[in-house]
Amino acid sequence: MRNAVKKSVSLLLLAAVLVFGLLFSAVPAQAAATDEILNFTVTVDVNEDASLSMVYHIEWKVLYDGGGSEKLEWVDLGVPNKYHENIEPLSDTIKRIEDNGSKLAIYLDRGYGKNEVVTFEFSMKQDHMYQIDKYTAGETVYTFTPAWFDDFTVDELVIRWNSVQAGAWQPDCMMDDEYLVFSKQLSPGERFTMSVTYPNDAFGFDEDRQSSKGGGSVDPVMPTGNGGNGGGNGGSKSGFNTFFEIIGGLFGLAVVLGFIIGPIVLIVKFIKWIAGGTGFGTETATEKKITRTKIEYYDNCPSCGSAREEGKDNCPYCGRSMIKSKEVVEESQIEKPEKYTLNGTYRYGDSPNTYIRVNVVNIPVSRPRSGGGTRSGGTRSGGGSHRSSCACVSSCASSCACASSCACACACASSGRAGCSVKDFFKKSIHEGRIKVESKRKKD
Repeated sequence: MRNAVKKSVSLLLLAAVLVFGLLFSAVPAQAAATDEILNFTVTVDVNEDASLSMVYHIEWKVLYDGGGSEKLEWVDLGVPNKYHENIEPLSDTIKRIEDNGSKLAIYLDRGYGKNEVVTFEFSMKQDHMYQIDKYTAGETVYTFTPAWFDDFTVDELVIRWNSVQAGAWQPDCMMDDEYLVFSKQLSPGERFTMSVTYPNDAFGFDEDRQSSKGGGSVDPVMPTGNGGNGGGNGGSKSGFNTFFEIIGGLFGLAVVLGFIIGPIVLIVKFIKWIAGGTGFGTETATEKKITRTKIEYYDNCPSCGSAREEGKDNCPYCGRSMIKSKEVVEESQIEKPEKYTLNGTYRYGDSPNTYIRVNVVNIPVSRPRSGGGTRSGGTRSGGGSHRSSCACVSSCASSCACASSCACACACASSGRAGCSVKDFFKKSIHEGRIKVESKRKKD
């Protein structure tokens, strides 16, 4: 009896070792980063027809060049969708740009090796970026997720978005003159999404040019593999039995793990279902959070004595701050708070140097569903959640691998290296059929 117990325990331990060995052998080693993005800045201005004028500025550092044989010569950069035009190189480091719908192949002026930094810029006009009445009737929302990089970090991501006529935005950000300035450091594979809300009459919004009617996404890259059946006859009955005992032990271990892991997975999915605003008859809407800041300025610069320039926080001559005091105030602390409900800076009281600066942010909240597809509180019942509808494959292989229904501004990027066999970046088919945008640099 004891021998049978020992044998069973030994088989279970052997099965556990085999299972964990297979699991760990299936996990590839993390390769060292070949590149680093020092700065990735996108400047955005909204045009009268609701399209976007975008300028991309990227500072790309090469960390590894394979001993000189794999220098950085071109970059595949994901862009929001295929609805763009007027692509123009703005720096001499760009030899040409080839348009491939949801990504651009940017060919550099030369190969860049280890520890070299290449800075390149280009501009384009981008459309199909907004959704009308997305959260609240009467308001249109732009959502933007810049390109991300699966294999290396972005030291500084900056999105500068012109705030003229903007009603709200999220997440919170800094302001520089008329621009909202969103900034973040990204780890490998991390993404950043921001949104800006406008009244429906702010620009020429068109239902036929909404992001949900656009596309520009690429079919996901699905993994493939081969399975095999193994078997054989042992030289004796004991060997035959041992083989099937091992198989039985593996099966038993799988059943035990299923009983342990299965309920945990179900609980996590249930929590996500509730948090997503669909469980127990709830829906996602937004509430406006208004922050009012009372600012008092000096009449004259305390450093050089020059007069304060209207609309400027700093002295135009010496750069000294002209703010005398600054505090966040509650609605009950100011007169006529209903006058200060939209983004902007407003004169307050009789003093020519006192102002109220207003910042409005839409905060997603869950509330009981009103039912029937009707509107309640200005929000569509049964409407989508506040999350982006982009369902992108996390591996982001050779291009932005988004689901075909992706309507957000998802994108991804990859570096190009001559002779690199990873991810099939250099197959001839990738570079065929692209629309060429030649650089306007002066040729020698």
